[in-house]
Amino acid sequence: MISIIIPLFNERDNIIRYDTDLFPVIEDIAKKYHEIAEFIFVDDGSKDDTVKKIQEIAKTRSNVRIAQHGTNKGMGNAIKTGLALCKGELVITMDADLTFRPVDIEKLLAKFIETHADCISGSPYLENGLMEEVTPFRLLMSKSVNFLYRVLLGSKITCVSPIFRLYRMDILREMNITSNNFEINAEIISKLLISGKTVVEVPVPLLKRRYGVSKINIRKEITNYLLLMGKIFKTKYLYKEWK
Repeated sequence: MISIIIPLFNERDNIIRYDTDLFPVIEDIAKKYHEIAEFIFVDDGSKDDTVKKIQEIAKTRSNVRIAQHGTNKGMGNAIKTGLALCKGELVITMDADLTFRPVDIEKLLAKFIETHADCISGSPYLENGLMEEVTPFRLLMSKSVNFLYRVLLGSKITCVSPIFRLYRMDILREMNITSNNFEINAEIISKLLISGKTVVEVPVPLLKRRYGVSKINIRKEITNYLLLMGKIFKTKYLYKEWK
């Protein structure tokens, strides 16, 4: 079984796309690879009718489960809540706004079958033209930061912070994941690489959000990147806990 974890925060306009753009796409991929897919949605304190919309879907789909946070606790907490509910041997994490395309889950799954790596990570940096919808400033900032991550980790990894990945569940169960916010993705992949686990990247496009409001704050994002670099350095070179 494959468990798909999708954190939600004020995503009602994207949820109405799921019956055409999410469920049938992933279910067809799972069927092709003789797998069963379950969908775990974690509402992280939405203020709109996100919960109502996803509950309506859950009534018609037996493979959909929902968890709720009464208040917004951050992406990290949402993913950890989702992990606690997973039944699958494989776990895929992805954004609710579908800026990473559901169809590209096939790339993650195919590469896992080929390599049996501990993590298959989607990266828009592996090929040219995969980030055409991203603004030049954000693209430059992201490329610069990921270059620094690569240097700190001593790895060829091109993409550290995005959510779009496949993991072996048994590997995640062994890991003490402490992050409560967006840095959870960087924490997991950094700890995998530092501990000698195998991480393989596949090229996937990153699209612009079609509906809803981006949760990104540029000033806060830059601060978080700097803090992340410090945590990577302390964990890898000073052998300290990620905190």
